[in-house]
Amino acid sequence: FEQALDANDDDTYSLRLEPDIDITLKETQGTGIALYTKITDLPKVKVEEYLLKAMIANLFGRETGGSALGLDKDGKRVMLVNFLPEGSTYEEFHDCLEDFVNYADVWRQETIEFVEQQVEGK
Repeated sequence: FEQALDANDDDTYSLRLEPDIDITLKETQGTGIALYTKITDLPKVKVEEYLLKAMIANLFGRETGGSALGLDKDGKRVMLVNFLPEGSTYEEFHDCLEDFVNYADVWRQETIEFVEQQVEGK
């Protein structure tokens, strides 16, 4: 990644990788770095079905690459979160960030397709 980090007022850093992918990084009180991104708005149709899909994806981290899907503090947007332990090498950081971005993109597409299927009545 060749992008610069932008410092924010709340002791976080932002990394914009694509027009619709903003990663926020925050040091977690001596334990490492938290990475999180807003994926998309929570679908307005079949919310329970979508949340069940997300919970199943979180199971063992198999469909999220070790990250976790959740909701923002207002419960309106789908988030992806991961933690990188303190003492990680640059290569580990790079690999974690790359996987994180890829899974964020996959879940954005999954959510768009889920909403489209509900609208089309499939």
